[in-house]
Amino acid sequence: MRVDGRRLESALLGLRHVVVDVPLHLEAPGADEARAERRKLLSQIDDYLLPRLRQSGAPVLVALVGSTGAGKSTLMNSLVGAHVSNTGTRRPTTNSPVLACHPGDARWFAENVFLPTLPRVRQQGLAMPGRDGLLVLAENEGMPEGVALLDTPDIDSVVQAHREFAHQFLDASDLWLFMTSAARYADAAVWDLLQQARDVGASLAIVLSRVQPASARQLSAHFDAMLEANGLSGVQRFMIAETVLAGGMLPPEIYGPVREWLDETSVQQERRVAVLTQTMSGVLDTFRTRVPALAEHVEGQLSLLAELWAQAEGCYAAGLAEFDEATRSGSLLRGEILARWQDFTGTGDLLRMLQVRRNGRPVGRPRKRQVPARAKALKAALRGGLETLVASLADRAAEDAVAKWQQGDAGAALIRKFAAGRAAATPGGVTFGMIAQLDFIPSGAGREQQEADLGGAAALARSSPDLATRAARAISAWQDHVMQLVKAENVTKRSVARVVSFDEESLALVLTIGMLGDGAGGAAAAEGASAVPHRLLSSLFGAGQLRELGARARLDLHERVSRLFDEELQRFGVIINAAGAPDDRSASSLREAAEVLEACR
Repeated sequence: MRVDGRRLESALLGLRHVVVDVPLHLEAPGADEARAERRKLLSQIDDYLLPRLRQSGAPVLVALVGSTGAGKSTLMNSLVGAHVSNTGTRRPTTNSPVLACHPGDARWFAENVFLPTLPRVRQQGLAMPGRDGLLVLAENEGMPEGVALLDTPDIDSVVQAHREFAHQFLDASDLWLFMTSAARYADAAVWDLLQQARDVGASLAIVLSRVQPASARQLSAHFDAMLEANGLSGVQRFMIAETVLAGGMLPPEIYGPVREWLDETSVQQERRVAVLTQTMSGVLDTFRTRVPALAEHVEGQLSLLAELWAQAEGCYAAGLAEFDEATRSGSLLRGEILARWQDFTGTGDLLRMLQVRRNGRPVGRPRKRQVPARAKALKAALRGGLETLVASLADRAAEDAVAKWQQGDAGAALIRKFAAGRAAATPGGVTFGMIAQLDFIPSGAGREQQEADLGGAAALARSSPDLATRAARAISAWQDHVMQLVKAENVTKRSVARVVSFDEESLALVLTIGMLGDGAGGAAAAEGASAVPHRLLSSLFGAGQLRELGARARLDLHERVSRLFDEELQRFGVIINAAGAPDDRSASSLREAAEVLEACR
C-alpha cells in the first residue's frame, strides 16, 4: 500500500508537538530513562524521519560506526580514495563526524536538512581534526553518487559526548555499516548496538576487520554463530584481513567487496527503496510501544504529583482537626486564659456586666459602660492563645509535610529546587514566583549544595513569616463576629429579659469560654472554667439556642483557620506547579497522536 507522505509528515509533526510539550521534571521512578527516551524520539523525528520524508530523493546516508580501533577511518579513506578522515593510534581519533559524498550530492547535506541542529563546515584540503559536535563535509569525486558515508565517533569511546554523537548519527542514518575488529567483536558494547539495530529494524551490514588469515575460518564460524544467536543471521557481512597499509589505505582487493556493495546501493533503485523502507518502517514500528510507554510514565508523574499534594494536604488537614479538638476539649482553658477568667469572675466583673431593671420595667436603652480592664485582659489572652495554637499547628504541619517529601526522590528534588529559589531570591525573602525560572538541582549534590538544601528545607518546614499577622487579624475578626452574633440574635429568655440586660462584649467573652470548654473534662471542668459560663449562658439563652449559637461561632472559627492553613498549604502547591508537571490530558494526547501516526502508515 502506498503511503501518503504529506499525511505521514503531518502526523509526525503532531506527535512531535505532543512529545515536546510533555514535561518530565518530577523524579519519578524511571524518570531519567523516560527523559532519554523523549530525547531519542525527538532526535529520530527531527534528524531522520521528517528530513527523509521531505527529501526522499536525497542520497542514502550510510553511518560507519563501530568500536575503538576497528579501522573505520582507514576503511572510509580507502573507500573514498582520499584522506578525508583522521587515522592514528591516538584514541579517540574521530572527535567530530566526517561526511563524505560526491560533489553533486553536497547540496543535500550543506543545508541543515539532515541533522538540522548540528553545525557543519566544508573540509578544505587534507583531513584535519575538527571540533566536537561539528559535522565536517568532505566532497570527493571518489564517492559514488547517491550514497554518502558518515564516519562516526567510537561507540565505546572514553568520551561520553562521542558515544552520544555516535547514537545520534545512527538515528539520522538510512543504513548502518557496523565495523568491529577480531580482537573486539565479542565485547558487550558491540552486541548492545547490534541488538539495538535489530530491535529498531535498521538496515545493517557488518564488517569484521583485522582478521589474521590463519584464524579466519575459525573466527568467521564463531562470529556467524553469535550473529545467528542474536537474530542477525541474514545480515550482509564482510571480512577484512590484517594487512599492510599502502599510504595509509587498504589494498583495493581488501576493501573492494565493501566498495562494490556501496556502488550497487547507489545505482540499484530496488536496493535503495528496500533500504529506506526497512529503516523508516523499523523506526516507526518502535513508536507503537515506545510512545505508549512514555504515556505510562506521564501517568506515573501525575500519580506522583497527586501523592505529593495529598501528603502536604493531609498534614494541614491533621493540623486543622487538632485545632478543632483543642477548641472543643477545654485544653486551652489553662495557664493565662484560666487565670484571666478566674480574675474576671472572682472580682465580680462578670456579675456587674448585668444591669438590673427597676421594678421589672425597662429603663430605656442600657447605658454604655466601659468594658472592665479584666475583661479586656481576658479577651487578649483568648486571642493570644488561639493565635499561638494556630502558629504551632501550622509549623508542625509544614514540618511533617517536608519530612514526608524528603522520604522520596521527587519530593526531595522539589525541596532542593526550593532551596535554589531561596538562594537566588531578593534580600527581602523568598519570591515563590522565581522558582519557576530555575532548573532542577542534580541529585548528586556536593556539600555546599547539601547545606543549601538543609536551609531550604528548614525554611519550608516553618510557617510563613507573615502567618502571625494574618492569624491575629483572623482571630480578632472572629471575636468581633462572636460579639455580633450575641448582639444580632437577642435570644435571652423573655422572663430573664424583664429583669436584666447585659453588655454584649462581656457576654461574648462568656460565650467564647463556654464554646472552648464545651467538651471539657478533668482539670478544666473541676476548676469551673467551663461549668460557670455554661450555667450562665443556659439561663440567658436557653439550652437549644445556646447550642445553635455555639455551633455557628465554632464553624466560623473553623472556616477562618481553615483559610489560613489553605494559604500555608499553597506554598507547597506553588513548588509543585513550578516543577512543570504534565496536565491530565498529556498521556491521552500521546496515545492519540501515536494512533493517528499508525493510521497514516
